[in-house]
Amino acid sequence: MQENTLNKILLIEDDHKLGLKIKRFLEQHKYEVEWLNGGSLLGVDAKVNAFDVILCDIDLPDMSGFDICNQWRDKFNGVFIFITAFTDSDCQIEGLEMGADDFIVKPFVPDVLLARIKAATRKLGKTSQESDEETPINLPGLSIIPAQLQVKVSDALLTLTQQEFKILYLFARNFNYKVTREVISKIVMNREYDGFDRSVDVYVSKLRKKFNAITGNPYQINTLWGKGYVLKNLEADC
Repeated sequence: MQENTLNKILLIEDDHKLGLKIKRFLEQHKYEVEWLNGGSLLGVDAKVNAFDVILCDIDLPDMSGFDICNQWRDKFNGVFIFITAFTDSDCQIEGLEMGADDFIVKPFVPDVLLARIKAATRKLGKTSQESDEETPINLPGLSIIPAQLQVKVSDALLTLTQQEFKILYLFARNFNYKVTREVISKIVMNREYDGFDRSVDVYVSKLRKKFNAITGNPYQINTLWGKGYVLKNLEADC
């Protein structure tokens, strides 16, 4: 039997900067994203089941995300995920009880959002178009091809160990976003971070020495003390 393919996402988010980042990130991972920057459902209500996933903020200018979920949950056959700054447990319980599949609190690492989308869609027997670990990344001056374990920075090939490659790939997937030690340990090393294991720092340190030293490299791996790491474009920050 051929697998169902998840590729269409409706994003309802009124924060323009965040909405644009989420849209671009998901499109890098081969999803089609239609973005509504408010609570108006004009033109979307009739085609709601054309989407596989709905990512919906709660605090919207025109109507509440809860209202949208109530309006669509009975007729929408896909995954409905709230993304919100509300941390109140009662709010989360209310969202889940009305039929949401997940509740993601802002701010979040993009990879976590991607993982939660995949986890929710697996329950419906759907899969993404392409394995996340196989998706090439192409940023200006930086190319990463997982299938070949190839990294090219400013036209120079970079030789990395498998763990270093995985960490750089994780940083590039979350470009400009903080990546914590907990996320690196869970996604790259497949184990929970206990707060004492220094292997993550060792791997990142070795990677950073190789990566940051490349002549003409517009990118740099920075440490956010007590928080994690971030891949930044130095030229864009000038």
